[in-house]
Amino acid sequence: MSEEKQATDWAAWSREAVEMMVAKNAEWPRQFGLEGSPAYRWDLDSATLVLQGALHEVVATVCLVGTTSEAEGSFVWSWANEAIPRQHGEALEVVHDFGRENHLALLTTARIQGGRPEATECLCIAARLQRAMGTFIDKQGDVTLYFTLLHARLASMDDALPN
Repeated sequence: MSEEKQATDWAAWSREAVEMMVAKNAEWPRQFGLEGSPAYRWDLDSATLVLQGALHEVVATVCLVGTTSEAEGSFVWSWANEAIPRQHGEALEVVHDFGRENHLALLTTARIQGGRPEATECLCIAARLQRAMGTFIDKQGDVTLYFTLLHARLASMDDALPN
């Protein structure tokens, strides 16, 4: 008796990843009391994102998945960009490995032609494979940065006190 391995519908799997992140991105801001458009700052070297709520700050550990450039019309994975601190590429190894194991060019090609739609798909796939709690996107001039949120916590009161 031979077992037939059922072929995965990668397009459907990818759509599920996007739907999953849409749901998670509706949930985590509510969970942390971050309705609206809170002020934020991020730091690539420490892989942190700090969001300013009305009464508190939320500190998240992030992974920069990649960037798009409107001028270049492409998405570049962080593991392929020497300007990005190495820990981000290391955090993406699960995604890169998955792409190699399943022969998915989207996850193994350093630079992908396209813009926000292609980048958003890559971001959501990365978030699914990293079991991220959500995603965050920021635009800095011509460059858009795509982050997964790996962990988050309320900043402790001690963090905010000067003494």
